[in-house]
Amino acid sequence: MLYQGEPGAFSEAAIRHYFPDEEPVGLPSFEAVFQRLNRDSDAYALLPIENAYRGPVTEVWDRLVGNDQLTIWGEVVERVRLALMAPAGETLETIRRVRSHPQALMQSRGFWQVRGYEAEPALDTAGSAREVAEFRWPGVAAIASPTAAERYGLRILAAPLEDYPDNRTRFWLIAQRQPTLPEFPVDTRKATLAFDVAHQPGSLAHVLNIFAERRINLTKIESRPRPGYPFEFRFWIDVALKDSDAAILFEALTEVKANTLFYRFLGFYPAFQDLGEP
Repeated sequence: MLYQGEPGAFSEAAIRHYFPDEEPVGLPSFEAVFQRLNRDSDAYALLPIENAYRGPVTEVWDRLVGNDQLTIWGEVVERVRLALMAPAGETLETIRRVRSHPQALMQSRGFWQVRGYEAEPALDTAGSAREVAEFRWPGVAAIASPTAAERYGLRILAAPLEDYPDNRTRFWLIAQRQPTLPEFPVDTRKATLAFDVAHQPGSLAHVLNIFAERRINLTKIESRPRPGYPFEFRFWIDVALKDSDAAILFEALTEVKANTLFYRFLGFYPAFQDLGEP
C-alpha cells in the first residue's frame, strides 16, 4: 500500500494499524503517489486528508478532484503523537531550529514557538528525523513520531508536543478500483463531492437546501479556489449517513449535479471506526 513519506511517518503507522497485512511503500511526494495510482490500476494509497485541529491537506484534495480516474474507497482516523528528537548531546537548551512537515509544525506550535525555536518546513515528519540523524546539524531537532526517533537512532528530548491531546488525522484510501477492505466495524458511510456554482446570490444556498430538505447530514463544507476563475470558489462537501439512506443520497446528488457548473463525485465509502491507540 502506497503512502507519502519515509519509514516512521504517520501515514505508515496508519497503514500498519488498520491494514496490518499490507506492506507500506513510501514515495517522496504526493505527486509521485498520484502518478503511480494513475499508471497502475491495481495500486492503492492511504493519504492524509485532514487534521482535526489544523485543517485539510489541500494538495491531496486538489489532486484528487482534478483526477477522474481515482475514487475514495474508505476512511480511517489515526492518533497523532509528536516528539522532539535530536542526536545525542543536544538538549532543549541547545536546540535553535526544528524541522518537520508544515502540518506537524502547526500541530505543535504551542511547544516550539514559546521557546523561540525557528521552524523549518520539510517534506515529511519521518524524513526530517532521518535528515537530522544523518547530517547532525548543530542545534537542529526534528518533530516526528516517537517511532521515527527509534528507527533513526535519535533521542527524544520532549513529548508529547501536540497542542491538543486528542489530536487526530483522517486518511482516505484512494485507488482506481476497490481494494480489499479491513473487517472493522463501520458505523457510518460517507460520500464526498466537489462542485462549482454560479457566482451569484443564493446559488450555494440552493444546493445546500437539496441536502437539508432530505435531512442528510453535512459533516464538512470547505471552499477552495475555482481553477480559471480568480476569487471564485469550488466547494467540498462530505455527508454522513447509514447504508439504508443511500437511495435518498443519490436522489439528492442527481439534483445537485443538475444545479452546478462543475460536479465531481469522489466516492461513497465506509468510515471505519476509530481504533484508538495501536
